[in-house]
Amino acid sequence: MNDWLKEISINDLPEIYQEVARIVGLENAVRLSEIFKGQVVYFPMLESLIRAKRDEAIKREFNGKNYRELARKYGISGKQLIRILTGKGR
Repeated sequence: MNDWLKEISINDLPEIYQEVARIVGLENAVRLSEIFKGQVVYFPMLESLIRAKRDEAIKREFNGKNYRELARKYGISGKQLIRILTGKGR
């Protein structure tokens, strides 16, 4: 880390960097800014990843007859379960 960076505190950073620095630490926030230099970085909502994994599990566990059991297990409606199994949109 450059010597002058040792003199920077979290409060010296722009607000968005302050939030990042509180989560990952000041040094890592600076490293991220060096890596992504002016790029917009998008973090998709975690729910979309979780939903995809849930849908994979449903397809894996489906035996042709256990609609109700899977709907109950995953807290979804029968209609939603069928959409997942058939791959037809939401």
